[in-house]
Amino acid sequence: MKTIITLFTIFLISLQCSRFQFGSNQTKDETAGAVVTFLQGNISITSQGKENKAKIGDVLRPGDRIITKLGRVDLQTYRGEVIRVKDNSDILFRDIAGETKTNTDIHMLAGNLLVKSVKLKSGQNLSVTSPTMVAGVRGTVFSFELDKGSVPKVKVYEGAVSVAFKTSPKLVEINEGLSVENYNRLVKTLEENEVVLEPGETLEVNPNLNELVYLINAKVSANALTNEQLTGFLDLDNGLSKSQTVISPQEKAETETLVSITSETIKKQIERQNANPSEISKVDTIEKEHEVKRAEALNQIAKDAEKAGLDNEEEIHKHYSILETIHKSNGEVLSGAVVAQLGDIFIVHSTKGVFQLSVDDIEYVEYRNFKVNTKAKK
Repeated sequence: MKTIITLFTIFLISLQCSRFQFGSNQTKDETAGAVVTFLQGNISITSQGKENKAKIGDVLRPGDRIITKLGRVDLQTYRGEVIRVKDNSDILFRDIAGETKTNTDIHMLAGNLLVKSVKLKSGQNLSVTSPTMVAGVRGTVFSFELDKGSVPKVKVYEGAVSVAFKTSPKLVEINEGLSVENYNRLVKTLEENEVVLEPGETLEVNPNLNELVYLINAKVSANALTNEQLTGFLDLDNGLSKSQTVISPQEKAETETLVSITSETIKKQIERQNANPSEISKVDTIEKEHEVKRAEALNQIAKDAEKAGLDNEEEIHKHYSILETIHKSNGEVLSGAVVAQLGDIFIVHSTKGVFQLSVDDIEYVEYRNFKVNTKAKK
């Protein structure tokens, strides 16, 4: 499987160069980077072969990799994109936009991303790829999820995302057993399965199409892809499709917590790291700005919850599709739903009202037979 993934990664790089013009600007751009603006838990960054624990103010460069375990991290690029890498993710930043570099290319090996793009100009690109897929966006908010052994999941909250599979034109040249006619049919099948997702739509992937992509790359490695092996895949009509889905209040709230700080602060941090990479990051401004923006977002989420006017369990359950019991540290018990959580602050919509509670205010939260501890009991 590792060999297959590696091979398809090579294909995808070739694809992106032709489709999205990735790597078209070979001049080094010292401003190309993304700054860690917020994090929780255990996050590691690997840069130039060295792995370090992530901290606020760190600057990621093209080629750097982030691995999250029980934690998440928010990044903001020089161009202004905000990227949240969630728990249990393994992400490679193949390219990051800067002052002259036009592309941000994020490759997901596993995990879950929430991305908020800026409005891109002509020639600028933002893409998220997996070992079998490429998603290209322009000014949007979307999630991209990939569990090991499963097909990618994409959901759009704002704007639009184009999702497609592609193959390399070198496939015919290095495989004598594959006819030009069958190759052309294969490419046509894949290209016609490109879909554009809009707000409230999610991606549906035919597992056979994923299998096809892996098969192609495995067989290309052995120079052994034959017409017979392609027979079952050439007439796929339904490789990629889309379906309408509900954007839950919790999902909407999370997109609103994906806040950005001033571009001047991001640019100064990148410049500071360029001037003296070994210098301890000056993060006070980053922390303060992000804290203010977080508070504004959480306050708005709380106000929106209050406007809903829900004050009984049935209404809350219907609106949020869950019903939880929040056990506070002072012994008080609230019945309702956790609407949003960022950092140490929870927004709770209960039958007694809407509250902003810190992690120290909450002993644990129960959902049916599940219990989530927010801190170790004393």
